[in-house]
Amino acid sequence: MLTICLLSESHGGVQTKLEDLTNKAEKAGLIRNVKKMKALRINTSKTDQFTLRDESIEDVDSFTYLGSMFTKAGGAVQDVLQ
Repeated sequence: MLTICLLSESHGGVQTKLEDLTNKAEKAGLIRNVKKMKALRINTSKTDQFTLRDESIEDVDSFTYLGSMFTKAGGAVQDVLQ
């Protein structure tokens, strides 16, 4: 499994990076699985859906990576408080 974090200050910025990454991955022969992709938005009220080839990417409220928890309300603050 590969974990990639795409950062941007705007929805359009993340969407563009996602499309660019997908195009390059496909050229290299890598297969993507949108059903396994998740989107975590930190400290924002925006809800525009991220899509890839007309498939929606699931939004989540929290994400754990290498034992650290990140949440949409405060990034890694909840993990530090534990």
